[in-house]
Amino acid sequence: MPRSEDARTNRPDTAGSRSRSRSRGPGEPRPRRRAGAWLAVFLGVWAAVAGAALPNGLVLAAGLVMAALAVNRLGAEPRTARRAKPTAPP
Repeated sequence: MPRSEDARTNRPDTAGSRSRSRSRGPGEPRPRRRAGAWLAVFLGVWAAVAGAALPNGLVLAAGLVMAALAVNRLGAEPRTARRAKPTAPP
C-alpha cells in the first residue's frame, strides 16, 4: 500500500472533516431528523397561545392537539421487527 493511503486511513477524525453521509454498519440505525417535529411543536404552541389570547376554543384545542402529537413524535423510538408468536404443541 502506498504511504499516502496509509496516512489517510489512519488519520483521526476531526470535527471539520466529518461528512454528512457517513457510512453505517449493518445494524446501525439511520439518524433521525427532527426539524419537522420541532416546527410542529412551535406551531402548535403558537396556535394554543393564539387561541387563548383570542377567545377561540377551536384554535386552542387544535394547537394543544398539534403540540401533543409533535412532542410524541419527538420521543418516539424507531419500531423494531416483531418476533413470531410461538405456537402451542397439539
